[in-house]
Amino acid sequence: MDVHVNLMRSDSDKKMKIKNERGFTYVELLIALMIISIGAAIAAPNFGKLIKNYKLTNAARMVWLDMHRARMMAIKQGQTMRVDFTATSYSIVRVDTGALVFSRNLNSRAYRGLTIDTNTTASVSFGTTGTANGGTVVIKQDSASSKSFTIALTGRIGKIS
Repeated sequence: MDVHVNLMRSDSDKKMKIKNERGFTYVELLIALMIISIGAAIAAPNFGKLIKNYKLTNAARMVWLDMHRARMMAIKQGQTMRVDFTATSYSIVRVDTGALVFSRNLNSRAYRGLTIDTNTTASVSFGTTGTANGGTVVIKQDSASSKSFTIALTGRIGKIS
C-alpha cells in the first residue's frame, strides 16, 4: 500500500508541476506587448503612404478598365464612342447620338484628392473597328504621385505605369 500511495503522490506532483508551467507570466506578456508596440510604431508612418498609393493605383485601374469598356462598346455596337475627361470625372458618350452611356466621378469618398490631367488628353474616341485617336491618360494624386497609360492609334491601351 505504501508503494501505491507513493505512486499516487508522484502523479499528483507531476500534475501540479504541469499546471504551474502552463501560460505566461505577467512580465512575459508585458515584454511581448512592448515588442509589438515598437514594431507598430516603426511601421505606422508607412501605412499612410501605402493607402495613398493603393487608392491611386486602384483609380488608375478603374479608368483603364473603363477605357477598355468604351472600346469594346464601340466595336460591339458599331458606333463611335468618345471618352470625355474633366478634372475629377469622365464620361463615355455615343458620338452619333450624343447620348451619355456611362460616367464616373473620381471625387467620391474613396478617391478624394485624385485628378485627371486634362492637359495631356481631354478626350479619346474609339471607332467601330476599335481604333482610336490616341493619347495619354494621367491620374494625379499630388504633384509628386501619378499613374498613366497611353492609347495607341490602333486602339491598344497600354499598361499602367
